[in-house]
Parts: sequence; structure tokens; C-alpha cells
Amino acid sequence: MLARLQFGCHESGGCGATLTYPINGFPWRRNIMKSFEFDVDAETVNLLFSEVTRIRVEHPRECLTAVSRLWNDTSEKGNGITRDRKSGTLCYSIVIARDDGGFDEQCSIREDSDAFLNSALYRVVTDLVAPHENL
Repeated sequence: MLARLQFGCHESGGCGATLTYPINGFPWRRNIMKSFEFDVDAETVNLLFSEVTRIRVEHPRECLTAVSRLWNDTSEKGNGITRDRKSGTLCYSIVIARDDGGFDEQCSIREDSDAFLNSALYRVVTDLVAPHENL
């Protein structure tokens, strides 16, 4: 019953998150959403961006990029969730987007991936949003 998270960070250090809070018996599209902003120092911003690249380089098998390995679970309207086609496991989408709309990095990674769960990327984002996970 933890909130769903969308997190973003700009190279300038401005970070933000939108959390959608689950309510028993209600579909996700009807739940409460709240947005938060975080200011992080340049060192943390560099860490976040470098971690995305590091994970892709050091753990290529954990980074699912081929459409054939992913599927979009649309079993609930307004609730497309990326999943690993082989196991059905929920995936996080990780993207480094440029201001021109292109992507420098893009992949999905299973929510139970040790490569992700043991990363500084996961720890920093978790620490930032933890105080806001519950209503």
C-alpha cells in the first residue's frame, strides 16, 4: 500500500516527484496525487545521472530495453504499467531525457532487481520521497 512514484531530476539540481496514494477498493486513476519538489546539491545530481549509466554498463542483463522483453499491463484503465514479459514483474522505467526531447539513456528494470535495489540511485530517491509515502 505504498504510493506510486514518478521522479524527475534536472541537471540544474531541481528534482520533483509525483506520488499517487493507493486507496483500498479504488482504481489508481481515482486516487489522490500530490507533487513535491526537492533541491539537491550538484554532487547528488551527478550521482543520480551517473548511476543510470553505471547500472546499464555494469548490469546489462538487468536493463530491459527490447520491446520483446517488456509488456504494458493495461488491465486497469488509465494505469499502464511496464512489466517483464517473462516473469510479469513490475518494472521501473529509467530515462535520461534531453531538453530537445531525445533520450541519452532509457531502459526498464525489474522492481526486485538487486542491481537497482543496491544502487545509490534507489537509495537517494527513496530517502527523498520516504517522508511523503503515506498520506
